[in-house]
Amino acid sequence: MNKYIIVAESGADLSQETIETYDIRVAQMHVEIDGRDYLDNDVSIDELTGFYDRTGNVPKTSGVNPQQYEAIFAKIKEEYPDAIVLHLCYSAVLSIGYQSSIQADDDAMRIYRVDIKNVSIGHGLVVTKAAELIAQNPDIEPEDLVARVEAIVQKTRFSFIPGNLAYLRAGGRVSNAQYIGATLLKLNPLIEVIDGFMLSTKKYRGTGAKVFRKMLSDYLKKYAIDRERVYLVHACALDNVIKEAVERFLREAGVKSMVWHAAGGVISSHSGPGGVGIAGIEA
Repeated sequence: MNKYIIVAESGADLSQETIETYDIRVAQMHVEIDGRDYLDNDVSIDELTGFYDRTGNVPKTSGVNPQQYEAIFAKIKEEYPDAIVLHLCYSAVLSIGYQSSIQADDDAMRIYRVDIKNVSIGHGLVVTKAAELIAQNPDIEPEDLVARVEAIVQKTRFSFIPGNLAYLRAGGRVSNAQYIGATLLKLNPLIEVIDGFMLSTKKYRGTGAKVFRKMLSDYLKKYAIDRERVYLVHACALDNVIKEAVERFLREAGVKSMVWHAAGGVISSHSGPGGVGIAGIEA
């Protein structure tokens, strides 16, 4: 019987329950605040938002370095000498994790890599599906496993609306002119992850729950999502009124199960407080 160990970056925003259930090894991305380097899951939301409030700047983020992967792979080798590592990588066009993993590989183990071409719960959804697949088929051959995971990657769709455009402006992702115009007109950009890139594909006018309902409606119309289960993510604080409105809309749209995840420091640094995203797999 094969023994698989999944490795994924912290930017997948996995729940602690999922990590523990499937013994997923999480490689921590980095968040820099006031010149100090934090591991992604160690930075508190108060530190993150407080830094912006004090300075008008957003934290700098960076990917997992080769030394971190060397340590992770060595520990797996020590615990399970014959294990097969399945590294499910954060979008390779947005982070250095994929290349860092290759640099850390000394051929001492069998390591298979898949560029998930997604972020946050778009990434986490694929990781969870892969873990479930292994649990259901422990004797699956690595090549078959990789092929099936890649098929899931091709059908995974993730969209989100940032919580605060000021964070995007501070991070250089929108210009001052774009920020002022969007603020005056109450426009909220829709960000979709397409082939690994985060692209602004649409803008919604309005505020509060109304904006997120529009986003969810368009998402379900555009993609033939399996409505058995979808994943939702919120960045920093999310008003309960909005959360309840999102859940109510999805139930009315026929979604049977919703799983909420809290965004870590990396995603929250880009989104700002109150962002909401949805991920699902096309049927």
